[in-house]
Amino acid sequence: MKVIITEKPSVAREIAEVLGINSKHDGYISNQEYAITWAFGHLIELCPPEAYGWKEWTKENLPMNSPGI
Repeated sequence: MKVIITEKPSVAREIAEVLGINSKHDGYISNQEYAITWAFGHLIELCPPEAYGWKEWTKENLPMNSPGI
């Protein structure tokens, strides 16, 4: 079984719809191949600029194109 974790329930519902999955449970949607569950809020975020070797975010250093990352 493959597990898909989304940022919020609405995204999980949209993915389930695209995959044709409609078996809803408490906290997830599934079929024989997939289980789709969700969090409430961002799953990941960028580190502060210093972690990438910059003093601050600027238009010139976005997107982050640092070879050390």
